[in-house]
Amino acid sequence: MHKNFRTFLASSFLFAAGTALALTACDDHQGGSTPESQSTLLTPAELGLGDGWTELDRGLWSRPGDDGQEEFVGIGVPGKLHGLASLQGIEESLQIAADTASDDKAQAQLAEIRALIVDIENFEVVDPVQDAQPRCTLNLYHSTTATPQACGVKADASVNYSYPCSAATETVYTYTYAKCGVLTTTHTCGNRTGNPVACSSASQITGVAPCESYALAQSNYYSTWKINNIRGTCGSDGGGTTTTTGDSDGDSCGPCQGSWDCHCVDRCWPAGQPCP
Repeated sequence: MHKNFRTFLASSFLFAAGTALALTACDDHQGGSTPESQSTLLTPAELGLGDGWTELDRGLWSRPGDDGQEEFVGIGVPGKLHGLASLQGIEESLQIAADTASDDKAQAQLAEIRALIVDIENFEVVDPVQDAQPRCTLNLYHSTTATPQACGVKADASVNYSYPCSAATETVYTYTYAKCGVLTTTHTCGNRTGNPVACSSASQITGVAPCESYALAQSNYYSTWKINNIRGTCGSDGGGTTTTTGDSDGDSCGPCQGSWDCHCVDRCWPAGQPCP
């Protein structure tokens, strides 16, 4: 599980933030520059997110996660745009599903993510807290996972914030998405603003390949997200059905008994019934 955990003394944080602000003030006097183009963003390490990050673009960093999946962090206004781009990729998948679905669920999922995108587009990125309080610890915790699970995929996202000696608040969001074949599940939390404040989302699904899952966590100054497109393999269900462990496309399933089919990937299951 990927865990971004920031716990540090406010005085240490102020040194990094103050350095960034000082650099910004110097850059603003360069000819032909604008405050936005020259503003200095904090790095993942300065935010307490650990080491091993590679800068891919302005405000966008990545590194291999503990679970082998690549994790991303978007910092400041440029980073927020990268996070939105990842959400818009999921929106495109939901649009395709909504265009072909025969029920209202796909339309509701599309409306859900579009409302979230508009909300984050209008969300004002806030610089990290600068009101240092002696002997007071600020805690900001992001967790995002997007991984295979047996016969499918899952995603989890959470944000937790507290700063007990300060009135400074955070605004937080989480979003998760899991899809196998034509089956999709999603969840959104936020926006929520407070001190303390928390949001969490979880989605998981089993079904035929291809599968994908996605998790996003957003707070005032940065967001984290993960994307997975690997479906977990299946084993015996122990229930007397005809079951085989096949390849990632589920081509080795069956033959199944009457009124059963392979819509749960490598296992036979009653036709038209949700997968276990």
